[in-house]
Amino acid sequence: MTLLFAVLPFAVTAIEPGATIVAERLVVKDQGYFPVAQRLTDGRIAVVLRGGAPHLGIAGRLDMVFSNDEGKSWSAPGVVDDSPFDDRNPAFGQAADGSLVVGFWRTARYDDKGKYSPNRTDKPVSTWVTRSKDGGKTWDRPTEIDVCEIGYGSPYGKIIALPDQSLLMPIYGEQPRRTGEEVKGREDWSYLFHSTDHGVTWKHYSTIATKRFNETSVLLLRSGRMIAALRTSAPEQAVWLAESTNLGKSWSEPVRLTPPRHHPADLIELEDGRVLLTVGQRVGSLGAVALVSDANGKLEWSSRTTLIADATNGDCGYPSSVALSRDRALTFYYAVGRKGKPDWRTHCGVVEHRIPAIERNP
Repeated sequence: MTLLFAVLPFAVTAIEPGATIVAERLVVKDQGYFPVAQRLTDGRIAVVLRGGAPHLGIAGRLDMVFSNDEGKSWSAPGVVDDSPFDDRNPAFGQAADGSLVVGFWRTARYDDKGKYSPNRTDKPVSTWVTRSKDGGKTWDRPTEIDVCEIGYGSPYGKIIALPDQSLLMPIYGEQPRRTGEEVKGREDWSYLFHSTDHGVTWKHYSTIATKRFNETSVLLLRSGRMIAALRTSAPEQAVWLAESTNLGKSWSEPVRLTPPRHHPADLIELEDGRVLLTVGQRVGSLGAVALVSDANGKLEWSSRTTLIADATNGDCGYPSSVALSRDRALTFYYAVGRKGKPDWRTHCGVVEHRIPAIERNP
């Protein structure tokens, strides 16, 4: 399998050249972690994001906001799910029947003082999905996804549709095990789960990568090729790329794209067939950067441009993009503060930026 990825030496020194920024807008204030954006079939742009608590907090819930004017203005957040526990880590897509589908992770692992306690195995973690059949006005009671074979399962990023209208959702968990089996040396593995009933039920579909890979963005190109952008576990926390030529059933060995502390990533296909990859930058100039592939789909780290570079700390990023036109895109992100916009406080914001023209050989 021939990979269209460039492996380059990594160095993060000066701020990278800035992207052509058209506008920056506030989407929602005092919340907005982990945004996942989708263009809906009715033309609206929808973003699912976290509210109710900071990055960690048992009161965490999932909300959704909508724009009818290409991201210039936004609705007030509407609740997607709010249980007594911490509802977090969303994945989001739209099924062929029009239903909006949100997968998420729920954890009760907090102590009596509200401190996150991930080793409290006496308290449950679980994976859920909820759907809206009326364009996001109301949401069904969530149903649990069986992820016992991978220990736990945390969704991430965009849910994508296959040509047969079934859905694929990236979920990361641990290595496979039989029921009741104890696993030593637990590791992050990246998986795809599959739904053939418009997101109602889900089953394991394939393994994208093993041993230290978690938050994964997946993109199905019009050509039929599929790309995955995978985050590695600590301490590296970089983005690696893999590809599939059989609709995600099997995957190439991942190849590293970014330096450490650049994660996680989002992928979309542009009108001209190129790929826009956006990724959080949690070292140096804190924020998010963007890469646009060449006409052959090749992504090179050296071609990155800066979208946001003034976040006040590393709790930032998680970019998610939608295309506006041939030469413009919107990229959503979160930050707990920005030096240049202190009144935005913790927020989800959006950057409208121009896509560079295709460079053609003379």
